[in-house]
Amino acid sequence: PRVERICERFIMTDLPDPIEQAAYYQDVNLKRVIAWFIDSMAITFITFLISLLTLGIGFFFFAGLWLIVAFFYRFLGLTIYSSTMGMRMTGIEFRQRHDRPFDGLYALLHTIGTMIAYATSLQIVSFILMLITARKQGLVDLILATVVVNRAARQSSDEI
Repeated sequence: PRVERICERFIMTDLPDPIEQAAYYQDVNLKRVIAWFIDSMAITFITFLISLLTLGIGFFFFAGLWLIVAFFYRFLGLTIYSSTMGMRMTGIEFRQRHDRPFDGLYALLHTIGTMIAYATSLQIVSFILMLITARKQGLVDLILATVVVNRAARQSSDEI
């Protein structure tokens, strides 16, 4: 709606239309939340394993180690697959302009933006934007002109 129209004046996007291609965005917010829980558990498990492998030293730095693991987990997942493991399990993925998957630069920028949003109250703004924008975009998504879409909808449109 209005917020998205204002943003599109500044960032022209070639992303799937939320009205004509509604299947791209169906249940994306719910899937993002489920993916976030899956990814958080995976990151915690990896951090726990690293802490064990360091003979317990990692437990003294668990929070900092968790942030480092989270950064690389997200960055590598977005660079290689344009999605994290949780996103792949829920059938969603990131797309940038011209319906392209993320490359290393977009993965890095999105990861940094997301880490900043989580470290500040901007994640609340991001969550609200996901609820009110037609393309279900958070703050970082709007800034980078990216979207999260249902992989099946995108793949079926590729087959046509």
